[in-house]
Amino acid sequence: MSATQTDLRTPIHSFMRRQPITVMETDTIQDAVEKMTEEHLSALPVVDQDGCLKGIITVSDMLRLIQDAERTLDCDMAIYDESYLVVDLIRECLGSDEVASVMSNATVTAEQNDSLQKVAQLMVKHQVHHVPVINHDKRLLGIVSATDYVSFVAEMT
Repeated sequence: MSATQTDLRTPIHSFMRRQPITVMETDTIQDAVEKMTEEHLSALPVVDQDGCLKGIITVSDMLRLIQDAERTLDCDMAIYDESYLVVDLIRECLGSDEVASVMSNATVTAEQNDSLQKVAQLMVKHQVHHVPVINHDKRLLGIVSATDYVSFVAEMT
């Protein structure tokens, strides 16, 4: 069985991960790294105390910020192939900073009735791997990742 046009028109609310793991702007990057490591995630939505989306923090965001710090090391990033070593480098360079200093503004978002196809097109167009799903008040309802799409297609066989 392959993905049909009907499947692709499915509203994202039936596909998204509800109640995603989140962080707040004032949490430390160390807190975010711990959550990412424990939950095997590469991104976390950043919310305020009302659950409204403020941004997203990704491993890619953190790695971009440590590029300058990496240049000062005597070795290059090649030795950081093991993910736990990358996590250690992030902790050393950014650990006590607030999430707000690293997060990206979540400009690419979806609404719960957007289709799977529309959200996939957003991911491709904006070259992102995670799309937070929000309501009209910007309250976070869920998140969709590229891995979720791969799982969806894999389960269709």
